[in-house]
Amino acid sequence: MQQTERVQAGEKRKSMRRRAVVLVGVLLLLPVCYVAGVHAAIMHTARQQPAQGAEYMIILGAALWGDKMSPSLQYRMDTGLAYLKQNPHTKVIVSGGQGANEDLPEAVAMQKFLLANGIAAQRILVEDKAKSTAENIRFSQPLMTSNQAVLVTNDFHTLRAKLLAQRAGIKTQILAAPTPDSVKVKLFVREYVALIKSWCFD
Repeated sequence: MQQTERVQAGEKRKSMRRRAVVLVGVLLLLPVCYVAGVHAAIMHTARQQPAQGAEYMIILGAALWGDKMSPSLQYRMDTGLAYLKQNPHTKVIVSGGQGANEDLPEAVAMQKFLLANGIAAQRILVEDKAKSTAENIRFSQPLMTSNQAVLVTNDFHTLRAKLLAQRAGIKTQILAAPTPDSVKVKLFVREYVALIKSWCFD
């Protein structure tokens, strides 16, 4: 009898160990699946191309270094500028407030860049208060007379930006700018976390 009980206890311990191993494996696998799925969704969104002739474009702000545009913002502006030159009737909203280490609002620097590159002042609408992606979208919306826009941001940021625009009731087409190689890994990793925050709270 005792032998049988010992065998049964041993089998029970083995079963519990197997379950623990499976549970640990699942817990380790979930973040990997999340990152892989989100990355695929980001890249799918970034590959989209907007139709020509949009009424509005929104270029989302990014960091300034003093009064100079960071590479991320420069890529956004170069990408948006190319579309605006091909579509002379598109109005553009430049959106971005002033951060702690910035000499002026991001939107003002963005406006100056467009003016210096031949975009007429009457085509440029300035939103200079936003401090987050959600605010970029929300504060830009009152400047539009329709609910459709081309949204310009770096590729790593496209999925979250589109999600927030859709929640605000804006039908968006994405125009993705490259992400600088020097910060690509850092920004993608940060975005995986930021997406969870936006899904839950923004």
